[in-house]
Amino acid sequence: MSALTTTKKLKWLFSLVLIFGGFTIYKLFEVLAVDLANKEYEWIFKIISEFGLFLSVIISVGYFHHWLSAAEEREESLRDINDALVKHVDKILLNSVKRGFSGITNKEFDLSQVMQALKPGDYVYWLITFDPRFKNKSREMENAIKNGVHFRVLILKSDCIFAEQRATETSGFNPHEYNEYSKLFKVSLEDVISRIDDTIKGSLGVFVYEGLPCIPLFIIISSESKKVKVYNSFYLTEPVSKMPYLNWEAELKSGSQPSFESEHWNLADLFLDYFKRRWEMEKEKHYDAAENEQLENSDFIYAPASAKQLCSNLIQN
Repeated sequence: MSALTTTKKLKWLFSLVLIFGGFTIYKLFEVLAVDLANKEYEWIFKIISEFGLFLSVIISVGYFHHWLSAAEEREESLRDINDALVKHVDKILLNSVKRGFSGITNKEFDLSQVMQALKPGDYVYWLITFDPRFKNKSREMENAIKNGVHFRVLILKSDCIFAEQRATETSGFNPHEYNEYSKLFKVSLEDVISRIDDTIKGSLGVFVYEGLPCIPLFIIISSESKKVKVYNSFYLTEPVSKMPYLNWEAELKSGSQPSFESEHWNLADLFLDYFKRRWEMEKEKHYDAAENEQLENSDFIYAPASAKQLCSNLIQN
């Protein structure tokens, strides 16, 4: 129990003691004033009696006023404060609300909760490097795909210089362990792909990239609300799922004009544009390999097998 709650309860208890104590004093000294043998001091007992009644009545009135009126007054005050905050918060937070900021997660990103909230027709763009726990989320991803969600994932290639550099920054992992966990995550995705066929409404496209990781991104494009919701974090010393994530939202826009050129630019738009650019870069590499009649590109895995083109495409506005 918090100290604030304890103090509040003690205040209410003290009020009740004053109410009933005052009434007890009133009745007690009223009787003593009547029964007093020496009437010379009767007036003193009457004053004490009246004071007890006064104390009981005043505290009672205040007590019931708090219950009947103060709660409503507090709600009205809170509404006024909230209106004032809404009016000025954009300036206080350096236009963060205007630019799409909608909150920050708890200490760790609850990926399971976000996955379970996905709806049929949603698109998820996921830019990640490494987290040993992500392989445990493959079943949740599979369930979402079977429910009609489309995933487009960019994962960092193991056994490359960028993976090695990221491994040296991550607490508790050396490059060998880092690469092994990265491979396990890819295997878990391939396991999901093996169970996705033409009867499943969703799809999965994964490019294994070799390049700068930038920042972790989990982008949801809602088919129902036509909104973009972005969760982004930072690559520090912890695996990315152990980090808090910032949350951004914006309306889904059509057209290819860079959103930053507009006065109404939004960070959610910038993150979305960045992912699209990274995806198209990997897609171009894939098709260059195909045109040169090289072997099937192992850096692109997808499902269902009959929808290779679909799995390499992003949502069409």
